[in-house]
Amino acid sequence: MFSKFRARGNHMDYQYSIINQCLQLLKQSDMPTIKKLRVEIQLIQMKRLLLNEVVPKDAEGTLCGEDQFEGLLSQMRRICGGNCEGEALASLMDRIGGMLLVLGGDHLTQ
Repeated sequence: MFSKFRARGNHMDYQYSIINQCLQLLKQSDMPTIKKLRVEIQLIQMKRLLLNEVVPKDAEGTLCGEDQFEGLLSQMRRICGGNCEGEALASLMDRIGGMLLVLGGDHLTQ
């Protein structure tokens, strides 16, 4: 069990680091508080799922791989830089919701 965790440890560390960067951007943004809280809750749920010992195989591949996390960070930078209204925020929430589904947290996105 421990060796399985270590084998995916570097990948998970990278993803966890990106989520922490997203949370930091969120703290510094001028986004309205209620919207900040909604995004923050979803990002924290993602962190919790990454810490689970059993992550679905799909989550380790392209569905929730480094590209997805880098895209999330890029999207967070745009939104926290001032474009937090309407479509941009809805698109971010959709992305996070999809990533939560892949990570095994489909019950968390409802």
